[in-house]
Amino acid sequence: MDTAQTVDWGALNASAAGRPARRLVDRAITAAGGARRPGTVLDIGAGAGADSLQFARRGWTVHAYDADDTLAARLVENQRMSGTVRFHHTDVTSVLEFPPARIVYSTYTLSLLGEEGLTRTWPRLVSALPRGGVMAVDVIGRNDSWAERDDIAALDAPQIDAMFRGFQVLDRSIRDEDGRFQADKKHWHVITTLARKTA
Repeated sequence: MDTAQTVDWGALNASAAGRPARRLVDRAITAAGGARRPGTVLDIGAGAGADSLQFARRGWTVHAYDADDTLAARLVENQRMSGTVRFHHTDVTSVLEFPPARIVYSTYTLSLLGEEGLTRTWPRLVSALPRGGVMAVDVIGRNDSWAERDDIAALDAPQIDAMFRGFQVLDRSIRDEDGRFQADKKHWHVITTLARKTA
């Protein structure tokens, strides 16, 4: 199995371009006050952009960050949406300050930053949220088949709880099952947290 650093993310993202947005998008919007008053979203690891584009369709301004530029070709869709996607082609760990946002959203990406990258980036994401802002993110857990890799930040429950100090956890779900990653068998252990900033 490839490590996160050697995966061809461009090919993976291109193959995922037609996938539907995750239901977590709508749950994050609801937690942030609903579609009647859209604001700004940070989508960290936007990939092919399905989730970024869904936020924009709902009227939100999305700052989408990814080291792969697959999403750039889809920005023409901005012309048909009430919101907009602004794509940042960059290594997210190099971003020193994020724009203020009502939602920080990241699926299957934060743990790929590695322990050092996550430690650097997480406080910057928290700082971008005002009180009442929403965090909707996945992290890889200790049971995941990638957990022992040097390039992965795999976290246990106390570590995840520590990340969310100053937040009210609204929902937490756990995917702990055998599956696949590209052509390889893989055990997934992914913890998804939806939380509102309280401090």
